[in-house]
Parts: sequence; C-alpha cells; structure tokens
Amino acid sequence: MAATFQTRIPALSDAELLQYLEHFQDYRSEAVEAALAELERRGLDPSGQERARIREALGQRDAATRAQLNRSFVTGLGGTLETRLARIRLITGGILAGGLGTALAIYVTAVPGGGNPLGFEPEDSKKYLHDVEVIGGKVNLLASQIRGAWNGLWQGRNLAFTVGGLTLLLALAFWFVATRRARDLAALEEDTIRG
Repeated sequence: MAATFQTRIPALSDAELLQYLEHFQDYRSEAVEAALAELERRGLDPSGQERARIREALGQRDAATRAQLNRSFVTGLGGTLETRLARIRLITGGILAGGLGTALAIYVTAVPGGGNPLGFEPEDSKKYLHDVEVIGGKVNLLASQIRGAWNGLWQGRNLAFTVGGLTLLLALAFWFVATRRARDLAALEEDTIRG
C-alpha cells in the first residue's frame, strides 16, 4: 500500500496536495508527510511555522493513538494479532464451557416443580383472567402474563435454559467486541509503526 501511495502522490495536482495540508487531520501521517515532501520538491513548500504546526498536531494525534493502544483490554492478550485472536477464542471457549456446564448442572439438579394441590392454577382460569381484565384493563392482563412468564424463567429447569441462553449471548458479545477491537488495535499498531 505504501508503494502505491508513494507513486500516486507525484501525480496529484498542487491543489490536491494543498488539500492534504488544509485537512491534515483527516489523513494518515504518512500521507501528509508525503504531500509535504512533494510540495517541497515542487517549490511550493509551506512556511516553517505552518509545517511545524501540522507536524505538532500529527504528533499529538499519534501520541493519543499510542495511549489508546496502551489502554486497550486486548493489549494484554498478546503481542500479535494471531496471538490475540487465539486467546480470544480460548476465553470465549472458557465462557461457553463454564456457562453451559453451569446450565447443565442446574438442569440435572433442578427438581421438577410440583403441581398445584388444587389440580389447576387459579391464575389460568377464565374467571381470574376476566376479573383481572375488568379491574385493570387489557394492559393489566398483559402485564400480569409477562410478569408470570418472567418469573418462570428463574425457577427450576427453566433457569438452566435461561443461563444457557445468557451464556451464549455473553460469549458471542465478548467474541465480537474483542475480535473487532483486536483487529482495530492491529491496524492502529501497523499505522503507528509505518507513520
């Protein structure tokens, strides 16, 4: 990419090169430096004060990038992208193993809920549902049903499925965020090394 960029710069017009200097914050440091060098070669070198201001701003931006690299949680996972990705897969596997193992243990040890001694659930009767709707309206009836379903997720064998589902979501979220961050970090490191 650098070779292609270096061959492209001499073909740009003076106005296009000046665009790099006017909006230097939008371009990589390498591109701005190449534009400065080309302008100098053409005899259109900006003033020393302008050149110093641009280089100082680029230096501050690069320092902020390096600080961001040092603060990233992915930095501690290794020095290369391949190492980081391997460790991210290992951590994701650990999350899955721990969470799904816990879900399996809950499922195996959960005692099936005993039925109501009356033989039916009063909350499921038509009279109860009618009375709730008359007193509170359809919204109250819906809220009552949602509350019952939500409470059911945290008891008995349903808890095992809840833990399993949450484990899958957590593992997927960790893998997605960490992998994306590792790739962004590798790109930033590459730009810092080149720039």
